[in-house]
Amino acid sequence: MLVKLGEHVHLAQLLRFMVLGEQLAHDCAKAQATLVRGPGLQRFLASQAKQEGRHAVVFQWAIQWLAPRGPQSLVISHQMNQYRRLLMTALTRGDVAESLLAEQIILEGLGQAILQRLETGLAKRKAPFRKLRQIFLQQEEAHHGFGLRTLNRMADNGHTSIDHLRKLAPAYLELGKSMLFSAQDSFHSIQEDPQEYWQDFQRGLPAWLREHSQESPFIPNHLHATQ
Repeated sequence: MLVKLGEHVHLAQLLRFMVLGEQLAHDCAKAQATLVRGPGLQRFLASQAKQEGRHAVVFQWAIQWLAPRGPQSLVISHQMNQYRRLLMTALTRGDVAESLLAEQIILEGLGQAILQRLETGLAKRKAPFRKLRQIFLQQEEAHHGFGLRTLNRMADNGHTSIDHLRKLAPAYLELGKSMLFSAQDSFHSIQEDPQEYWQDFQRGLPAWLREHSQESPFIPNHLHATQ
């Protein structure tokens, strides 16, 4: 893989973001599979949990290869833990709709946007395992699409409402955006703009949610510090 001097650690930090997200997605999908009714939904979520677990392992391997002693982003880890607490609280309440919004729609959508843009740079750098990366992207798209379809059905059947989901969304969106921009130094080091990633993410959201993602939440100054 042709990586410029100094890029290894920054790429590893971005992959760390992905590892934490995949681990959370694994835990969430596994819990969702026990809450939903219908063998089709259960099978999909059980399969998603396995896929997310494999993704995390592959990204961890890549981090060790790129920067085995590289620094980790404590800011991203802290924010992901906040995201995890919110999501796991929803699952504890048995709120499948909120969990779908937080995981399959927002977190998966953000991960998909990151992977899609990084893929261009990785291809230029002749990174290995391109077919595997394409499979990961297809799976992320499938998870995101599943969440959208399932939430729409739940709203149509009266099990949730778009107004309710709109009220829940800002907390998750704010944390997601803060996580993304807390890694801006790593993005800039590989000539990438996190704002473009956020815009890609916004375009993948349903229309009823897009308006919330266009609001720019306050990001504390310490998140702009070098990781």
